[in-house]
Amino acid sequence: MKSLWRIPDFLDLELFFIQDKQLEEEQGTAALRDRDRNLYLDAIEPDIDEGTEPDREWLIYRWLQERRSLENQKYDGHALLPGRMWYELYALFWSFFSFLAMASGAVLAWSFLSYTGAQPVNVSLFFLVFVGLQVCVLLSLVLVFAYRRVRGLDLRSSLVLSLVHKGLNGFLFKIRKYGLDGMESRRRSQFAAALAAVRTRGNGYGALFSWPLFLLFQLFGIAFNCGVLGVLLIKVASLDLAFGWQSTIQFSAEFVARLVQWVAVPWSWLPGSATYPDLSQIEGSRMILKDGFYHLASSDLVSWWPFLALSICCYCLLPRIILFVVGTFGRKKSFARISFHRPDHNQLLHRLLSPRLETSPKKNVGKPPLTVPVYQEDTSQTEEGKKRLAEKKIINGELLALIPDELFEDVDSVRLEWFCQQAFGYTVGRILRISEEYSDSTMVLKQIKQGAEANCSALLILQEAWQPPIQEVLRFLRELRLHCDEETHIIVALVGKPDPDTLFTQVTDTDLHIWQQKIATLLDPCLQLSPLVIE
Repeated sequence: MKSLWRIPDFLDLELFFIQDKQLEEEQGTAALRDRDRNLYLDAIEPDIDEGTEPDREWLIYRWLQERRSLENQKYDGHALLPGRMWYELYALFWSFFSFLAMASGAVLAWSFLSYTGAQPVNVSLFFLVFVGLQVCVLLSLVLVFAYRRVRGLDLRSSLVLSLVHKGLNGFLFKIRKYGLDGMESRRRSQFAAALAAVRTRGNGYGALFSWPLFLLFQLFGIAFNCGVLGVLLIKVASLDLAFGWQSTIQFSAEFVARLVQWVAVPWSWLPGSATYPDLSQIEGSRMILKDGFYHLASSDLVSWWPFLALSICCYCLLPRIILFVVGTFGRKKSFARISFHRPDHNQLLHRLLSPRLETSPKKNVGKPPLTVPVYQEDTSQTEEGKKRLAEKKIINGELLALIPDELFEDVDSVRLEWFCQQAFGYTVGRILRISEEYSDSTMVLKQIKQGAEANCSALLILQEAWQPPIQEVLRFLRELRLHCDEETHIIVALVGKPDPDTLFTQVTDTDLHIWQQKIATLLDPCLQLSPLVIE
């Protein structure tokens, strides 16, 4: 299913996640759940084969397609989305870079190969500029790549790519003003937030957005060398070019011949002896300033061009093609590494797959939902309700619930699990008691990975929303993130002021807003703040 995804898809996905957060803040969680559930029932579920379990990534991709369709309907089929904008501008850059590189290579080679009959083309200088410099660049690229592999770094930490990326971003923003200027300020802010989300995802997207820039560099090198090679062959075919070599340093012809043979090793297996000059031709094409070159034989002066052409093919063009292929596979590998288990993905799947359950007696429908003691064994629950409730357990897996001391005794584990399923699509695997001062988190951090070899399971920290978040709570959340993987789903689940009958009450909008402001300072894209008791 990874082959379904392209870079523009992830840009649009981030934009829709931003829009959903704003919709949730303005109209509540129920509006978001109803919209996505209806999308699933009306458009997605009919495409699922009966008896098969839909793939996680496929569901998200189909939801993305439906959201694009709704967006296009909203703007009469002309919705300007970041994915479409990126696709069009990237295609423009491919064409622009190809033309620029080929033109620059052709113009530079034409100036070097300009021959008026007064003096032959200097082989030494031509080889140094068009082959030697590129070989040095490629060798430095290989050394930097090896260094990064040893240090465990990827393309995102490359200084050159970062500088070029910033320059391109600035240029792209100027180009796409034709579309952004016509947008309302709210939509422009959504675009900016989507791009910021991509940049802050860290390991979520990895080097996915750096590979296109790497491929652009290789495309530039391929087109440049094609331009040089094309001009060289055209000049040789249409003009009577003469090539010679000279140097102030008194190199012997034997030394130059050995050097040429060593350089020509990659194509020495080709039939014929005209792929590089032999010793006599090298001696016959040496230019001495005081003697001129009119006494040199034409067969010796034209013996160099196959060597130059094959050198460009072997040491310049072919490595760029190889790097381009490597970059293409690297980009595909980056797609395969993308995780679809971040909080936004989990909550989306929860909204798509979770029916709106009515498991309490119908006579209680009008009762305010401040306390919802639903998950219990009684005769009022239908078999269909129990079946659907069981299905909800497998959407996002298990989590570890961290309960502070002051709440631990009042927590009903059965109700806690039901609310976790209802709000987040998780079941509670373990419950861990933590200190209310959060002063000594060492033992807690050790137990979090108990029985786990690699990553932490999803975490839920229960908090009372009516009490503003203290610095110790924020510090504890930072320690959890450092201890766990960057993609570990951490949920801060809020409850309101407790009633005499239950701890699980709804959170007021004012309390939720205060917590949202504080949690936002952590800049953690995989940290979710949500009420535990939803409408």
